Amino acid sequence: METVEVTVETRQVGNKRDAGRLRRSGTLPGVVYGRGTDGVAMQVNDRELRTRVGSLEGSHLVRFKSGADNLDGRLVLIKQVQYHPLTHAINHIDFYEVDVTRKITVMVGLHFVGRPEGVIQGGVLQPIVRELQVECLPLDIPAALEVDVSPLQIGHALKASDLTLPPNVTNDTPDLTLVSVLAPTVSTIEEEEAEGEEGAEPTDGDGEQTNE
Repeated sequence: METVEVTVETRQVGNKRDAGRLRRSGTLPGVVYGRGTDGVAMQVNDRELRTRVGSLEGSHLVRFKSGADNLDGRLVLIKQVQYHPLTHAINHIDFYEVDVTRKITVMVGLHFVGRPEGVIQGGVLQPIVRELQVECLPLDIPAALEVDVSPLQIGHALKASDLTLPPNVTNDTPDLTLVSVLAPTVSTIEEEEAEGEEGAEPTDGDGEQTNE
């Protein structure tokens, strides 16, 4: 998978006031840690992070570019993002350093493609989940997984076991339902009938058309 490069620097751990000042300057406080290693306090430009990573879905590898030797070149995943409860601005971000030789568990976005036969017949496509948990090496993380819903009839569903996963990518929840096609609701049927009645020409009591 393609990696995204982000510039980061080390930071001095301070109090809440220091962290607030940092955020107001457009810089986000964060920490990077890894398997069996101590965390390193760091900071990243808010705008750069949003521009390069914010629009991406699922899990993506990020490579650090830094003047600090203990950060430069590290390959990481965004592990956790903390948001302000009122403004929803990012308060803090955690990165996790990965080992390219060890498998990891990540969430990958699902792309539902095609028009289900059941929808053509009046049913409603109902996605159950938007992401699927998979296990693979960091460099094998799929950008997304396509789910072809074209064959789905009304009342049918697709499970994780129905997907054809990329090589070296596995999923341990084969019975997880991903998407289904529901029968049309009563309200939908009533609306269709009402539209049909509105479009019909008036008739007399014997069912014959009137010419008013």
